[in-house]
Amino acid sequence: MILVGDVGGTKTRFALYEKSGDQLIRKEVKRYDSASAGSFQELAKKFMSECSVSGVEKACFGVPGPVQKGYVQTTNLPWTLSESDLKRDLGIPLIRLVNDLVAFTAAIPFFNPSDLAVLHEGKKERETSLACVLAPGTGLGMAFLNTIDGVPHPLASEGGHANFAPNNDLEIELLRFLKRDFPISVSYERLLCGPGLANIYRFLKETKYAAESPIVAERMKSELPAAVISGLATQKGDKLCEKTLDMFIAILGAHAANLVLTFLATGGVYLGGGIAPRIIEKLQDGTIIEAYLQKQRWKEVVEATPLYVIKDDQAALLGAAVLAQRLR
Repeated sequence: MILVGDVGGTKTRFALYEKSGDQLIRKEVKRYDSASAGSFQELAKKFMSECSVSGVEKACFGVPGPVQKGYVQTTNLPWTLSESDLKRDLGIPLIRLVNDLVAFTAAIPFFNPSDLAVLHEGKKERETSLACVLAPGTGLGMAFLNTIDGVPHPLASEGGHANFAPNNDLEIELLRFLKRDFPISVSYERLLCGPGLANIYRFLKETKYAAESPIVAERMKSELPAAVISGLATQKGDKLCEKTLDMFIAILGAHAANLVLTFLATGGVYLGGGIAPRIIEKLQDGTIIEAYLQKQRWKEVVEATPLYVIKDDQAALLGAAVLAQRLR
């Protein structure tokens, strides 16, 4: 039996997997509010108690933040985790902590066609050994998959904190606007995540792109702004929300192409996280592809590289199980 977890700034999920031959069979899945517990161990023990878990020999947990020497200070959560503490507290002899996007990326070789929405097909005649995941959610995660001699190796990244590069006059004004709040550095994570949607919306509102609807303003007091914005934008129910999502998607597409060129990740760019699967219809309207292909030099490399949306919201759990079973 394998215990896995996918820690998010908003939700934390746990699952049990059982190895049957070459298959990993998911047995139990539960989701908890991350803010409901004072520690990760508290949530893990709650899951193990509710599911009457015993006899677990291996575990892998994907957590937000850089994992170094089995230790991580989580991003967007006040938790500090270490493999040695978890082994002691949970009574599991083999435990591995990985960045949450590493767990997500480890699932790529196991996707079925039904798990993916194809935004750009790319070309069959291309190098496929290196791929990447770009995942806007509570924050912005990314990771890479390097396949060497047929063995996939997921690689961690904190590229979400790299500096944002605007591509047109409006995005330049957006950068200047955000520099007021973040004078040292405006990262991609300030834009490509839930709070990032709110930042873009605030920019467009304060620069008078369009008047804010009183109904929208009232909804944002009691609902997550990102959910309000994306929901109204996909329904074409508010001009300000529509423009916000258009800018978000254009920046996402341009950054996906940057990753292709930076790492020659021609195996594909996989969009994950909490936002992309919820706006698939909008992602299919051509906005993201126009931005994705807008390169003057080496455009043909990007054109050859497929762009996908990962629809399986439990991919990170499967990837963690794949990594856990390798523990010795």
